[in-house]
Amino acid sequence: MQENRENQKVPSVIFHTRRGHEWVDVSSDDIFRGKTVVVFALPGAFTP
Repeated sequence: MQENRENQKVPSVIFHTRRGHEWVDVSSDDIFRGKTVVVFALPGAFTP
């Protein structure tokens, strides 16, 4: 089981996303700043 990471900041990363017909770089700080979020993941065996 993974350790509890409550109240820790999300690491600063850049997401390469599409906005309309253009590629845009969006930082995790832009997305998560000032918000409470829940982040979870599934092992690859459970993804389609």
